[in-house]
Amino acid sequence: MVKDVLGPDTVIAGFYSYGEISPLRPFDNCVLHNQTITITTINEITQNGN
Repeated sequence: MVKDVLGPDTVIAGFYSYGEISPLRPFDNCVLHNQTITITTINEITQNGN
């Protein structure tokens, strides 16, 4: 699904978690988010723009 948006040549890294504790809004109380996905993307631009 991620490569459908970013393209097939995109290198991705990340993880799937069964829980994260953080606020829903800044300065709110922390709550448990049942499932979380973290994705890291890195883009390299060459000198010729490709």
